[in-house]
Amino acid sequence: MAREMVSVETRPYTLSLNQIKGIEVNSGTPTNVLNKVTNNLKERGFNSVLPIACLTDNEDEYHLLTGLPIYEAAKSAGLRKIWVFLVAAPQVEATQWVEQNQMLSKLNETVIESQNVTDFLKFLNEKNSDLTSVTDIGPKTAQKIIDNRPYGSLEDLRQKFGRKRPLNWIRAFRPR
Repeated sequence: MAREMVSVETRPYTLSLNQIKGIEVNSGTPTNVLNKVTNNLKERGFNSVLPIACLTDNEDEYHLLTGLPIYEAAKSAGLRKIWVFLVAAPQVEATQWVEQNQMLSKLNETVIESQNVTDFLKFLNEKNSDLTSVTDIGPKTAQKIIDNRPYGSLEDLRQKFGRKRPLNWIRAFRPR
């Protein structure tokens, strides 16, 4: 029996894993990553990152568009249901929506507060800071940072290291 499209809203839903159909391949996700996700799901009992699913022609059956590793980990964790973001459209339309969403999600990075920038600049300018404790700052980059001290602004960092790298460092930085 075909589902009437107007009866389902596009929004987060919980679906039973057995309602998700058409999965014939594995994600190819490295085993160690899949094990970490599985353990996380076992601990929490639910997923907080939502795969995207869409309608099929069969009532109570859905097609997974994104998040195959999450689905696999949920099965391995013994979960019976997972949260998905259900796009109330057939697969062709839903796939177009996913492509647009992926483009927009690149713009949905964590907001960097001005205090985060201030704290990071202070950290970089301190002579005793362990710069390599920040993800993506290795010994060579740490030496470049030291050689170009002091830094008075984010723009100073961007001029020396590019537009994106300093933002990634600030996101990875956790005040000590």
